Amino acid sequence: MAESPELEVPDAAAHVWGWFWQLSGRRYSGPEALTFADIGQWASLLQIEPLPDEVQMLMAMDDQYLRAVREDQKAARERAQQQ
Repeated sequence: MAESPELEVPDAAAHVWGWFWQLSGRRYSGPEALTFADIGQWASLLQIEPLPDEVQMLMAMDDQYLRAVREDQKAARERAQQQ
């Protein structure tokens, strides 16, 4: 399960940060993008009604997360090739 990194998140967005890590920890395999369907099903099951801006925040967080994971994977491959 993915763990939230230690960083300061504004109080107004802390709940969305928590939501992101709940969703992120449930990816099927590897760094796959979260879909609107994933978010909708999650919200429905937990009886949460995220605002459109909150959904956009979740998607933006996911984009940045995926970018960082892919950069880490690329760096790991490059290190492995150098050995």
